[in-house]
This record gives sequence, structure tokens and C-alpha cells, in this order.
Amino acid sequence: MNTQRKYKCKNEELVVICDYVQSSFTRDLAEFTAFAPKFNQQYLTDFKNKNEAMNQVIFPQEKTKELKLLTARLYANMDKLLAPLDHLEGYVKLAASESLKPIPQGDDDDDDEEIEEKDLQTLPLTPADFGITTLRQKLRRKDAEGVLKGLQLINSNIEKNSELLIKQGLSTTIINQFKAAFPEIDTDNQKQYEIVSKRRLLTDENIKLLNALYDQMMEICQIGKVLYKSTQKVKLPDYTFSYLIKKVRIS
Repeated sequence: MNTQRKYKCKNEELVVICDYVQSSFTRDLAEFTAFAPKFNQQYLTDFKNKNEAMNQVIFPQEKTKELKLLTARLYANMDKLLAPLDHLEGYVKLAASESLKPIPQGDDDDDDEEIEEKDLQTLPLTPADFGITTLRQKLRRKDAEGVLKGLQLINSNIEKNSELLIKQGLSTTIINQFKAAFPEIDTDNQKQYEIVSKRRLLTDENIKLLNALYDQMMEICQIGKVLYKSTQKVKLPDYTFSYLIKKVRIS
């Protein structure tokens, strides 16, 4: 049977709140000890150890560093597509203008019909229909899933209209940039998702430890309110869970 969480916040929010409470409790330890002997240095050490252990579970340094590197590379690969996308837009517009030129008429009606059918098959789309506008938006928003979908459409349309686009000057270098971008972004996006997902999947034992950390943190907050409600109201927010959760979510 899964252990139920006692706290109504995200796991990562809880450990950050405990960081704040630990800092305040360390500052006010002498006043807590004077109020009740159980709030001594050993009590503080126990709270610190619990909090540090949960920080390592929620924010493991190795995975955090890997996630930062993955995110930086993912964003860099997106940014480097913006210039080629601008060039592609120019070539699409040139190809569209080229396609508006009259088709030479021959003597044979069947040949004319054949040429017109071929022309319709290779007629380039507008930049918006080509997928350029949407892909640019997704790149700027750093929306990896949206970028991947956009790249599929772009690569498909480049392939369909390659003859006309290359005729206007589209290089194989730019074509290959778009082709290579998909597996690069897809791989890093998958790795990023796996790291974030593993952080969310805590074991039953870890939930029990987080509950214990929460209980101790709330006990400290309860006594903090007793100590400072009438004497030092400026310290009350430091021991008020509702205030601390808002502080975490704003930062």
C-alpha cells in the first residue's frame, strides 16, 4: 500500500521550505531551547540531516548538472535553426514567385496537361503553410515537442519541393541542418524527460522520510508562532507554511 503524503505541496517545494525553516531555526535556536529543552543542538542536527538527505533525493547534484547541460544544449540546437529558417523562408518566397510564371504552351494538348499536373505537384507552399511561421514560434518559445513536430513538416516540404528550392539557391548544407536537427533535439528532449520523470517517482520509503521531515518542520513552525506571535511579529512569516509556500512559488 502506498504511503500518503501529509503535505499539500510538491516534493521539491517541501525541501525548499524546509531550507528556509532550517535557516530561521538555526538563527533562533537559543530562544527555542529556552522555551523547551527538546529544541537543542541535537534536534537541529537531526532536522538538518533529514533535510539534506531529502535534498539529495529530490535534487541529486549529478542529475541536476546533467539536466542543466542537456537543457543548454537543447536550447542551443534550437537557436541555431533560426538563421537557416530565415534563409529557407527567402527561398520559399522566391520559388513561389517563380511558380507564378506562365507555363510554356506546346502544340500537343496531352503534353500541356502533363506539364500542368507536374507543376501543381511541385508548387511551393507559402511560408506559413510550409511550416516556417509555426516552427519559428516554437523555437523562440523553446517548445521542444512543438519544434519536433515543426521539423517533421519542414523536412517533408523541403523534400517535396527540393527541385524548385535548390534552383533558387537552397544549399544542401541548410537542407542537412534541418535533417540533422530532428534527431539531435529528439534525443536530448527524451533524456530531459527521463531525468525529470525519475525525480517525480519517489519510493514509498522516501515518502515516509519526507513525511517525517514535514512533521518536524511543522513542529518547529508551531513553536515559532508561539514564541513570536506577541513579541516579534516580524519573525512570524519565517514560521508560517502558507507564507513560505507562496515565497517558494514566486521565486
